[in-house]
Amino acid sequence: MPSLTPKLKKRKVKRRSSLYPESAVQRDILKWMALQHPQARRSVIRIANEGKRTAAGHSLAVALGMYPGASDLFIAWPNGRYAGLFLEVKPPGYRATPSKMLHHQRQLNFIMHMKSLGYHGDVGVGFDECIKIIKEYLGKG
Repeated sequence: MPSLTPKLKKRKVKRRSSLYPESAVQRDILKWMALQHPQARRSVIRIANEGKRTAAGHSLAVALGMYPGASDLFIAWPNGRYAGLFLEVKPPGYRATPSKMLHHQRQLNFIMHMKSLGYHGDVGVGFDECIKIIKEYLGKG
């Protein structure tokens, strides 16, 4: 006997690969480091600084140590000249538009501050540029 209830089609949900485009670049950087520099890879720290927050959420995050403008990745691997590398990761094609300028300036200020403390810091746009910066830092470039 045939069913009297209509068959419902399952709706396909399109999933985003990431809320933030630089997340895919960061993932690929970490995969590359695991293959090319496994020792240094174990010294990489992701600084979870992105995201939209309410005013209260922002205040709590700052009270707990969030530093507006902090770089995305920190490679805690001294290279003889610097104590570590702070790397700000940008997605391919990134340009600092007027609406992004305040945040971008905070990121550059953070990098300058870290350099004054004996660290190296840089901004990489896309996977290839980030890898070039890391290779140069590790002395493999």
